[in-house]
Amino acid sequence: MTISRRSFLHISTLASAAIAASACRAVGREVSQRDLPASLALPTEANSSTLALLTRLLNRGGYGPRPGDLDHAAQMGFTACLENQLSPDQIDDSACEITLRNLTYYPMDITQLLAQEIRDVVIDFGMSTITRSLLSKRQLYETMVEFWTDHFNIYLRKNQHMPFLKVVDDREVIRPHALGKFRDLLWASAHSPAMLVYLDNVENIKGVPNENYAREIMELHSLGVHGGYTQQDVQELARAFTGWDVRRRGPHQGQFFFNVEQHDDGEKTILGHKFLAGQGQKDAEQVLEILVSHPSTATFIATKLVRRFVADDPPDALIQRVAQVYLSTDGDIKSMLREIFQSTEFADAPGKLKRPYGYMISAMRVMGGELGIGAIKALHNWLSLMGQPLSLWPMPNGYPDAASAWAANLLPRWNFALALLHQQIDGVQIPLDRLFEAAHTQDVSGALDAFATLTLGHPMDSQTATILNNYAGNGSLQREATRHRLNEAIALMLASPAFQWM
Repeated sequence: MTISRRSFLHISTLASAAIAASACRAVGREVSQRDLPASLALPTEANSSTLALLTRLLNRGGYGPRPGDLDHAAQMGFTACLENQLSPDQIDDSACEITLRNLTYYPMDITQLLAQEIRDVVIDFGMSTITRSLLSKRQLYETMVEFWTDHFNIYLRKNQHMPFLKVVDDREVIRPHALGKFRDLLWASAHSPAMLVYLDNVENIKGVPNENYAREIMELHSLGVHGGYTQQDVQELARAFTGWDVRRRGPHQGQFFFNVEQHDDGEKTILGHKFLAGQGQKDAEQVLEILVSHPSTATFIATKLVRRFVADDPPDALIQRVAQVYLSTDGDIKSMLREIFQSTEFADAPGKLKRPYGYMISAMRVMGGELGIGAIKALHNWLSLMGQPLSLWPMPNGYPDAASAWAANLLPRWNFALALLHQQIDGVQIPLDRLFEAAHTQDVSGALDAFATLTLGHPMDSQTATILNNYAGNGSLQREATRHRLNEAIALMLASPAFQWM
């Protein structure tokens, strides 16, 4: 077989990356495993209502606790824990950062990425996303990255270049602004080559306007469908965005540029504001400022945040308070989140069904899961079965955020829990022996109680305890058959409504 120079260099790069990845994963796993607690018992520093509120914060303002996280949160207290998560740069995230050092393609600029194999880049993107969700101590930040990724949804299979553009969008648009000002986030997204390609603004030229991006930036990104704009506003805004383009070739290929020759430079009227002729790129940039300052945008963003963190049917009183915070703080995301998490509506919130991605990550986190070679492909397959593979929602509105969209597809979740506890997911390891040691028990009943406090944040009710004890039996924990049944009982906890609705 003849191997070209390019193929040889590609194989050499992959080999070097594999060696580096194994080393980084090993070090990262060692750092992470140091955080495993000596006991699975519930914290004694807080009462049951405080523990319930902290458990809700960890599950909704993050992807659920890893072993020991609830105890750490109880020692901090609710307010300090929340403020800690609102200041991610102050959180030591060594284990996650060490593990991410093995990423080969994610850090590349767009000109480098465009020369790579799509499959390799997609795997790196998945590794970056899932590793951060699973291992990062900056959980609220990672949750907001997912929230804004849905809000500014980009379909990974739009065309052959989209995976490369999406990596840059994740790195330079979503992550830098996930806990900042909404103004900066909308501005960055509007200049994102990935977004301009996905919503066809690269086809929006003088004389032949394409309205797709103009419509979606108002309907889905800012004002909302009932935000007070008209079809005439869409048409005029499309004219304002003519010439917002992406370079197709040359040393700046894949980067944003303003194509002055394709810009409609005539007078425009948008949302009641008149724009004089001859303003060029400033047309659309001034509209962006109008959009972020609009009361409808405040209400729309507040509604989506309250729906995500409080209830599928978001309470109107809280929406109005969060919208007012948006307007009074110039769209400060941290301030809106603080209002939500400190509200009585959050404290009294009904159960909320975890979406597939959140369920998968929370199940692995609560069991102290780690990622190895092959994990990303295996986990992507599970996410596909559950219905939420990364960045593969084809419509621009992002994955839905209500139980009605997910409650009819629960069987893959149950199967995932069983595969996880039986260590049958390629590349995913959970430290079961270490966790059993931390349970400090030699009998099945004690082990079930310990794992219930770990997975659910509270003891089992008597009916559930009876069912699981009868299922697991009374054999010795040293017997393989007993441990097998016990693992399945723990998987049933992860598949239970008590774990999925939190």
